[in-house]
Amino acid sequence: MTLPTITATPTRIRNLGALRRGDAVEARIENDVQYRGRVVRTAPGVGLVWIREDGGGDRRTVSQSDYSIWRVPEVA
Repeated sequence: MTLPTITATPTRIRNLGALRRGDAVEARIENDVQYRGRVVRTAPGVGLVWIREDGGGDRRTVSQSDYSIWRVPEVA
């Protein structure tokens, strides 16, 4: 699956408690985007975030120990 290019600059999230339901995020491995979608739920204490992927709508559980999490600015 090819993900669309984002033109605004994403911000790395190191504290999952800063994320809110509906935030647009990317999950990356070595700066390669693996998943992009909207936050459904977070569990900062265990380093997990659930997202609903853009496009297909699949739900993904993303571990902060496996991926870096980036907030993507809303593009009007």
